[in-house]
Amino acid sequence: MLRLSLSCLLLLQSTLWAVEAPKMPVVPAEVLPQIEVLQPGVKLTLLAEHPELVTPTGIDVDAKGQIWLIACHTHFRPEGYTGPAHDEILTFDAQGKNRRVFYNKTQATMNLQLGRDGWVYLAERSRILRVKDTNADGVGDLEENLATLDTVSDYPHNGLSGMAWHPDGGLVFALGENFGKDWTLTARDGSKVSGRGEGGIFRCTPEGKKMRRIARGFWNPFGLLVRKDGEIFAAENDPGSRPPCRLLNIVEGADYGFQWVYGSAPVHPFVAWNGELRGTLGMVHPCGEGPCAVKELGGGVLIPSWSNHCVDYFPLTRQGAGYTSQRIELLRGSDFFRPVCMAQGPDGSFYMTDWVFSSYPIHARGRLWKLEIDATKASWLKPSAEAPNAAAQLAQGLRSGQVKLSVTQLLSHARGKDAYLSDAALTALARENWTPETFQALPAADRVWALVALRRTDLVEEKWVRSLLGDPDPEIRFECLRWIADAVLISFAADVEKMLADPTLDYRLFEAALATWNTLRGEPGAGVTNPEVLVGRILDTATPAKIKGYALRLAPVADKRITIALLRDLLGQKDDQLSLEVVRSLAAKNADDARAILAELARDENQPAALRTEAIQGLSTSSLPAHQSLLVALSSHPASPLAQEAQRALRFTPEDKTFALNPQRPIFENTAAWLRLLDSLPGKADAENGRRLFFHPKVALCANCHRHSGRGNVVGPDLSLVFQQGDRSALLRSILEPHREVAPQFYPTQLKLADGTDFIGILLRSSSTEVYRDLTGKERTFQKADIVSRTELKTSLMPAGLVASLTDAELRDLLAFLTKSSTEAGTTP
Repeated sequence: MLRLSLSCLLLLQSTLWAVEAPKMPVVPAEVLPQIEVLQPGVKLTLLAEHPELVTPTGIDVDAKGQIWLIACHTHFRPEGYTGPAHDEILTFDAQGKNRRVFYNKTQATMNLQLGRDGWVYLAERSRILRVKDTNADGVGDLEENLATLDTVSDYPHNGLSGMAWHPDGGLVFALGENFGKDWTLTARDGSKVSGRGEGGIFRCTPEGKKMRRIARGFWNPFGLLVRKDGEIFAAENDPGSRPPCRLLNIVEGADYGFQWVYGSAPVHPFVAWNGELRGTLGMVHPCGEGPCAVKELGGGVLIPSWSNHCVDYFPLTRQGAGYTSQRIELLRGSDFFRPVCMAQGPDGSFYMTDWVFSSYPIHARGRLWKLEIDATKASWLKPSAEAPNAAAQLAQGLRSGQVKLSVTQLLSHARGKDAYLSDAALTALARENWTPETFQALPAADRVWALVALRRTDLVEEKWVRSLLGDPDPEIRFECLRWIADAVLISFAADVEKMLADPTLDYRLFEAALATWNTLRGEPGAGVTNPEVLVGRILDTATPAKIKGYALRLAPVADKRITIALLRDLLGQKDDQLSLEVVRSLAAKNADDARAILAELARDENQPAALRTEAIQGLSTSSLPAHQSLLVALSSHPASPLAQEAQRALRFTPEDKTFALNPQRPIFENTAAWLRLLDSLPGKADAENGRRLFFHPKVALCANCHRHSGRGNVVGPDLSLVFQQGDRSALLRSILEPHREVAPQFYPTQLKLADGTDFIGILLRSSSTEVYRDLTGKERTFQKADIVSRTELKTSLMPAGLVASLTDAELRDLLAFLTKSSTEAGTTP
């Protein structure tokens, strides 16, 4: 729901939203919703609109069909706004008539749930409360606080929001990321939960007792659903720089990967958005922009999208112990249709609030809709929920403790590909009575999973980290660093600082150590992308050369301190790893003075071959005659890697004399035939050559959209750990047929702009402006008025004819690079 560009969010965070009022938004005279129904059996009816209700948020329907909703008058209340001083809890009859005010004493009221015995439960930004009419006059007169949020942050809708009833009678509610500020949540009986930097889902009794956290690692799980069978689902309200918003299946004790405290950069070693880190769970499916509700319908869920102006259906299909889904768009409207929250009435119909206009400050517009689904005509509807399969039953038994397995069996499940079963195994492993002796007796591949399991017992317990930080296995050390950062274990500051001076450190551990160091010094948001930190490491004479190289890999080459003179000076340190990074930075400069140094290195027979091949690749974009002549000369060099790289640099030029494609190539759709072709080639695959192809600025172009080992762009998914998937065939298929299976979060959007130009990018967030990631990985912001039309392209940004620029052997090498870790491949990424 209600979303702003990140720059606006940060600005608003630093102001007191309730004190420094924004200007009154200018609303067009006509705000037509222009609803288009897209599926059979769907009917949408307008019941009420402004001025009867304005800027509505939460909604529920009672057993008599009476509609209860929140009219918000305090969300960024602008100057000159003439509405009530507080939010209104309104009631309407089933036809949207007979408006009455039940209560009007709350602020930043985000959600509403009707409870037993006449209680009306409300979620304000900073508290969960309930209100009751004790004298039957239709007005709430008794108020009780159930849970109070204590924090310095006060942004209206990233605090407490989503609510739902559990079939056992418990209240389930959600907390947003709270701008990464420390918080303490205190229930009515004194029970407390504290945290930092991540949203959570909690439950308590209807009276506000026995509160506990169910799960963590969210941005803002505004939409909550607890099905009749007790399964919980949530819709994330915002993806920040990590689109898309997520439909999540919530299980007890799970971590869903996100921590705002680590900053807004799209990459961070300790942030996962789709289960990339051990012990975190990913999404069932992307769920549109700005969703605020999840409602059960048959064997799936309904989710409205505030920014996409639509209502979608997601049929839920069991996949292992979890679920998979697809998005079915039921209806869509104009920019003036902004569905927010949804409730189901006793007749099975759904009722939905509509914010109408894109302005975050309240604007005196709003609607109430009735959505009816005719199951006899809805061919898209999944009739009923699937019963738990064997994997789901096992996972539930492991979480509850009713199923007992040996440690060996549990570790096997933890390592497995079923993320939900792995998560359940970790929960069970955390209950084991571990000792240092039993722990050390495990193989390294099992110790790392046991360590991840132990995080669930007590994150501030230092003994396991203390005993394992020096372990020779880099994955165990990575998990130790992640533990230190997540728990902010200051006592390890000297150890982390020492690690950052270790010239034997590999790159992934460098990223983890750097992020941990930034966290322990009080700047967790610096992550691994802060230019001041990175350039400071490069300029510090005490930094080992190899570590300087890692910092240079991450530092923006456009930084004014990374001069050609500095890069030449770094070359003079004669460190192989640092020199390689310098050459790659010179190539990225894309300037003739940088290419002059590359030419020197390329022709110098005393330089290492690896350095010369990098320099040759950097010259591939030069059009200077002298460089073209040098490449021609090197194309016949007796050293095969140098000649090969020079020939590749000349590709698509008149001097290209060697490039030819195999005329007997299979069709793109026949992955098996391609694998047979690649496996029949003479010799062995060269993963290092594949690495150069990945980053080549002229041929494969992979790094234009993908990041790997710290270099490249983040338009598409980061491929640093793609080798862990272990599916060579699927990876090759994605190269051959990039449009065949595109994750919805990477669907590009094509904009036609008022100035006559087109733009294609990945939508990040949308409110009064729209923010996209362009094809270079940079963020672009557009005003709504500048956009004539937008079209979601359900294709990949990756060109379909990629392999037409590669020989068979090059394709084999590229595949070898992507399917092997850098250690296995012997590469120097």
